[in-house]
Amino acid sequence: MKKLLIFLVMFPFMALCQEINTDSLLLDITGDLSLNQEPQSLLPERMMFTQRMLWGENGLYRKVGIAPRVLTPETREHELKIRRTMFRIHQAVGLTTAAAMVAQGFLGSRLYDDNREYNPQVKKWHEGVATGINIGYATTALMSFTSPPPFINRKKFDNIKLHKILSYVHLTGMITTNVLAGQISNNFTLKKYHRAAAYTTFGAYALAIASIKFEL
Repeated sequence: MKKLLIFLVMFPFMALCQEINTDSLLLDITGDLSLNQEPQSLLPERMMFTQRMLWGENGLYRKVGIAPRVLTPETREHELKIRRTMFRIHQAVGLTTAAAMVAQGFLGSRLYDDNREYNPQVKKWHEGVATGINIGYATTALMSFTSPPPFINRKKFDNIKLHKILSYVHLTGMITTNVLAGQISNNFTLKKYHRAAAYTTFGAYALAIASIKFEL
């Protein structure tokens, strides 16, 4: 119950953080494109591997015709609007996944409470919510990794860089949590490590959302 109350307090703040980031992204789009940059400078020098593979000058999307083969300020503006839409989905699904993580923590605490009688229905709910979390998390990651690159990828350490660093932490935690979940039935002593991985994942995930709020 305490975890649920904490989340209810944090949720509006997390939602505000996401909305502020979306508004900032829109300002970057309209502001940068007004500079009438040359075509060769329309893509940032530094991109994620997946962005370069899909959206680079010789990226897959350009070769198959999903993205324009020739970069112009107008086509780049369209790509940045696609990026904004994908990040809205990233944010909405991310918040929903965070809510599901809180529910999962509540179910997990009931499932692993030695003072309670084992309830197979709770285990069924726990597994169902876990499936939903995995789908939501994968969707959130997909929207981030496959979106068009930003207009400028700054080298300085800021809140966006912190957001990315925390994403590596909660990605590792998600993988660890799922691996341990599949082994608990054979070795119940692993439940404490499973719980620790789950809490670490949620902590990093919540901080990643909150980090968007602050300029470093």
